[in-house]
Amino acid sequence: MHILNYYFTPFAVILILFAILFSQPEKGVTYLSFGILGAAFVINVWLNRNLYRFLRWSRHIRAVTVWLNLAVSAALFYLLSAYWAPMWLLFLTAPAASAMYMKKWQVFLTALFSCAVMFALYYVRGLAFGEGGLGTQLWAMAGTQAVFIVFFSMFTSAMAEMVIKVRDSMR
Repeated sequence: MHILNYYFTPFAVILILFAILFSQPEKGVTYLSFGILGAAFVINVWLNRNLYRFLRWSRHIRAVTVWLNLAVSAALFYLLSAYWAPMWLLFLTAPAASAMYMKKWQVFLTALFSCAVMFALYYVRGLAFGEGGLGTQLWAMAGTQAVFIVFFSMFTSAMAEMVIKVRDSMR
């Protein structure tokens, strides 16, 4: 879980900062984005610091962290995707986090759910801008992104599994 905090969290922060700095959304969107990011950071830090205090609940706490990160990714994607196209990369954080300690089928389901949320938000965004949902090109783009999310998540899961096997073989 600490790997996620060291690599994916700074990446998400940089992605959001670039979206805000280079696309200059409305002030309300900017403040709300920073508020969501700040709240998620505080909650994630608190959960990670208290994970060992509630050791018997650690599996549940990690699952809550995954779903919390997915909800935060969805909210930030909804707010900023109209301004910054690479925001879809936020949907990699929850499946990547799940790959660190969940079984492959759980990682796969998390990745599929993450993709479904992304598709739904693209659709809602399309309706909001009067495009009548998604056009063919946007469906294809979202489909390619979804495939990447699933494959990257499964790759991360396989790598985590391989590291554990190598570690255990050296004992």
